[in-house]
This record gives sequence, C-alpha cells and structure tokens, in this order.
Amino acid sequence: MKIENIVSSGSFNQPIDLHKLSSNCSYIEYRKNRYPGAYLKFDGHSVTIYRTGKYIMPGMRSFQDMRQTFKRVKEILSPFTDVTLFAEPEVRNMVCSSQTKHELNLNNIYLELISRELDAVYEPEAFPGLILKTQDCTFNVFSSGKFLILGCTSEMQATVAEQYFLDLIDGL
Repeated sequence: MKIENIVSSGSFNQPIDLHKLSSNCSYIEYRKNRYPGAYLKFDGHSVTIYRTGKYIMPGMRSFQDMRQTFKRVKEILSPFTDVTLFAEPEVRNMVCSSQTKHELNLNNIYLELISRELDAVYEPEAFPGLILKTQDCTFNVFSSGKFLILGCTSEMQATVAEQYFLDLIDGL
C-alpha cells in the first residue's frame, strides 16, 4: 500500500491578520477578493490559512512530510504569531493506493457485492471504476486490479481496510 495524499488541518489558536501577514511575509499569497483564506507556499507545499487561525495542509505524501511541513510552517510564521499556541495537525483524509494480484471483472464483482447487500456502485459510462463504501472508508476499484482507499485517518486504518478489501476479493 502506498500513501498518495494526506489532508490534515488544525488551529493556530489565535486570530491571524491575513492582510498584515501577506504584507510582511513573502511566502504568503492573499487575494481577499478571490478567497477568504491566504496561502502559505513553500517547497512545493501550499497551506491554507484563515483569519480565524484555522489551517489546512493538503497534498502531504507521508506522515513525515506532514510533520516536516508543519515544522516549516512554524518557522515561517514565528516572527508574526505565537507558535507555542499552534495545535499539531490532525489527519482528516488519506488517499492510499494498492493492487490486487490479478485483473478484475468489475461487473461480476459488482453483482456479487450487491447480492451481499454491500454499498457498491458500478456505472462504467459515468466512472470507469467500481465504488464500494464501507463504514470506515470508500474504495475506488479498477479492472486493472488497482484500487484506491479513501477516507481513512490513520495508516493503521488504511492497512486494515486494504486487507479487508483483498480478503473480500479473494472470497468472491
């Protein structure tokens, strides 16, 4: 299993004057007319910051990347804010990819899944993959055998979901 994307968010626990910040920090891009948040851009990352002090960190490729990015956010914002108040980011969503051992007949799998009363959708004219929703996550499954695991908030949860799906496919 490979982590493709992690989206996390948190709070700086203080209001942020986005106009002042954008005037004094070269890493900040703020266009009040276009969007109510500012973008802190560095090293290929873009962190969205709101005046309430909330932030969103999309596009992380690993938990280490998330930690390093947050550390860099603190370094950049330290002259302008009290970084001791910053809350660590919490994972809101992960996208992971994996692969079965063989190609899949999505039509047959779909029919079997709905016969088991699982929440599955397969409309190849609208989307080339099968969508399977479970209580903890969603799977996008492709005929090549590749599948995406969406909606997990931890690596352990994604690993358990991956094994669930592989066992389910093997049992069909």
